[in-house]
Amino acid sequence: MSTGLNIALVGMTRWLVHGGDRAPGITLAEGGVDGLIDSPLETEWIDDTEMGSVFAGERYLPRDLRLGFYMSDELAGTPIAGRLESDFRAEFATRPDPWDPSPTTAKVEVTSDLSGLRWLSDVVLKETPELKTERDPYTRRFYDMTYMLRAGMPLWDSGKEVTVFEGTTASKSGTISVSNPTDMPMRHTWVIAGVGAIVTLPDPSWVGPKTARVPGGDYPTRTVPLPQITADDQGVRITRERRKLHAQTFTGSNFLVRMLGNWIRFDIPPYTPPTELPISYTGAANGCRIECHQPRLWSRPLGLELM
Repeated sequence: MSTGLNIALVGMTRWLVHGGDRAPGITLAEGGVDGLIDSPLETEWIDDTEMGSVFAGERYLPRDLRLGFYMSDELAGTPIAGRLESDFRAEFATRPDPWDPSPTTAKVEVTSDLSGLRWLSDVVLKETPELKTERDPYTRRFYDMTYMLRAGMPLWDSGKEVTVFEGTTASKSGTISVSNPTDMPMRHTWVIAGVGAIVTLPDPSWVGPKTARVPGGDYPTRTVPLPQITADDQGVRITRERRKLHAQTFTGSNFLVRMLGNWIRFDIPPYTPPTELPISYTGAANGCRIECHQPRLWSRPLGLELM
């Protein structure tokens, strides 16, 4: 497997533009790639009154990509001038289609021997693509294009790990495995199905060096007992993800207000090895299933694995 940059639009053509099996007639331009590797980051510092400054925080910015492409109708075997370039341009828009109930947007993929597949989702046009026209590209049937793209989520995704705790009895206790092999703090999600169940979720604080994190610090044994899941609820999703309601029932109602401020507070740190955390439920009418959805987000398209 060679390191490749793959540009795909779900439900349409998958354009492989770099690597051993790239699509005929299209390739990345030499020197035409910017913004692909490290996620854009800015840090904040507070000036000390006497000397230097103190770190105060960090913020990841949207990822802006500049990608240059060479396209050739002849090499692609396309008899109509402009067809290849037009089809490629049609993959990109400035936003999801507001008229489509299930819109799709472009996705940038990088596959490598080191890290497998990682991708950027919801990649859109930031500016008008630039077509160099010193000579008539439609007569030459060769197109030198530059695309300015933006990914609002700057981190690279490699999927998610889902671990499960479940039982068919009215009550059960045990453990569930969590981990975070990435270089980014992990905002996990709990998905719970079980009418009548009163679930107690783990939510410890963490300490320790990279690859050896353990529950510790101020709240090493913290748990969150949830309100009972009713038949009207059907189930509950509780998430640490940003810009999402923290707790919501399967039927769309707000579960957060019933938690009375006792929310899931702690992310799982980067480079946390697989760790068993205590979990339990009682009162389930027909058993209960609890899933922990653990996204794998990285600041780079390849590398940074320590475990």
